[in-house]
Amino acid sequence: MRKIFLIMAVLLVFCAFTGVSFAAADPAVTLVNPSENEPIVANNFLISVKATQAGKFLRINAYEMQQKSGDAWVLVQTEELEEYDKKKEDEKRLVSIMSEETFESKGAVSFFTHKVENIAPGVYLIRIDTVDATATDAENAVLYSKEYRILVKEKTEEESKVFESQKSGTSQFLQSLLSKIFKN
Repeated sequence: MRKIFLIMAVLLVFCAFTGVSFAAADPAVTLVNPSENEPIVANNFLISVKATQAGKFLRINAYEMQQKSGDAWVLVQTEELEEYDKKKEDEKRLVSIMSEETFESKGAVSFFTHKVENIAPGVYLIRIDTVDATATDAENAVLYSKEYRILVKEKTEEESKVFESQKSGTSQFLQSLLSKIFKN
C-alpha cells in the first residue's frame, strides 16, 4: 500500500511540474508594447516584442476576446473583464485579429513589430510562444508560452479636447508637436 501511495505522489509531483514548465514565460522574451493591463486609447496598437538571445524562434498571435450575449458573440469590454473570467468556457472565445507571425532572433537583442489596425474598444489577447524549430509536432514544439491582456478604451470627451484649447508660446508648440506625433 505504501508503494502505491509513493508512486501516486511521484506521479502527482511530475504532473504538477510539467504543467508549470509550459505555463512559464521565456525570460529572454519580453512584450515591450503595448503594456499589459494598462488601458490604451486608440484604434490601433503596435505589438513590439524584444528577444535578448540569438536563435529564439517565436510565434506571435493576437486575438479579440469575445463573450456570448444571447445568440450573438460580442467583444468583451474592459469593465466586463471580471464577469468574463467567471463565465463557462463555452460562453467565451478568442477570435484571431491577425495571421500568426513567426520571428527568429538573429542577434543578442532583436525586435519584432507588427501593427494591428482598425480595432474597437475592448479586451485583446497577445500570445507569444517560444518554439523549438526542429520539432515536427507543433504541440510539442512550444517551449514557453505567455499571454498578455491588452485593454483598449474609448476616447472620453476630456481626452478628445486635450489638443483643442487655444494657447500660445511654448505650450502651443509642445501641443502641436505632440499632436503630430500621436495623431490619434
